[in-house]
Amino acid sequence: MKKIILTGSSSGFGLQAVKTLAAKGHTVYATMRNIAGSNSVPAGELKQWAKENGATVEVIELDVTNNDSVKRAIAEISEKSGGVIDVLINNAGLSYLGLGEALSIEQTEQLFQVNTIGPERMMKAVLPFMHKQKDGLIINITSVQSRHYIPILTTYNGTKAALDALSVGYHYELKSSGIDVATIQPGAYQTTDITTKSLQPNNIAVEASYGEDILNYKKGVIQYFDPTPESRDPQEVADAMLALVELPQGQRPLFTVVGGGPQTANFEKVNNLIQEIVEISMGIRKNG
Repeated sequence: MKKIILTGSSSGFGLQAVKTLAAKGHTVYATMRNIAGSNSVPAGELKQWAKENGATVEVIELDVTNNDSVKRAIAEISEKSGGVIDVLINNAGLSYLGLGEALSIEQTEQLFQVNTIGPERMMKAVLPFMHKQKDGLIINITSVQSRHYIPILTTYNGTKAALDALSVGYHYELKSSGIDVATIQPGAYQTTDITTKSLQPNNIAVEASYGEDILNYKKGVIQYFDPTPESRDPQEVADAMLALVELPQGQRPLFTVVGGGPQTANFEKVNNLIQEIVEISMGIRKNG
């Protein structure tokens, strides 16, 4: 059984993944911010769920955007785990639906801190443990939006595309060290908290300078994220995490698209082409 760190465990994909992984016998260090404050309720409910189900879940305070918070959390986890960290799942994320210009530069920085720099901060924190073990798995939860550059998700797309690019580089850099790096690219799961916890723009007044076409498109995108009876079950993403965890070392795919909808084949074509380009450049495969 694996010892797993999972960020962003208070809701959405993260909360379901904690339960899915722990129910299979894995030890999960469920990290989240403000466990004594705004997240005290989900933290308490998760502890109670673990107790009732005989699962091993440790709820740990961690803010992926803060160096000191990450250091403290990893030190606590290391003490509890006996210095073993088998898996890191970078799930914590922040969404934004709206015009890119409507965000202040500080908000853009916040999005990149949570969605891109935070995951790399976590990778750097756990890699010394994995190098010592000569074994490990890092799963980065990106998005199909790292391939699907539609307007209104402009800045969010950029954060996820950057994390995908980081994941590709780390995947090949760490491969011969016995450490797997994989990404899961989820599509839209309207029943998660993607809209309720979305960043609210500071410069909404700029919309007055935009045409009716793009503002109507914005309304359509936001409405698309309203839950319906046909909305996909986010359990699919938790199941994809479990599948990667339980695959043997060296057999985990770099990219996994989940819930990509009618464009799934196109996303997978792009993913395959990216791997081909990188592997030709590295001399792993021949051109043509």
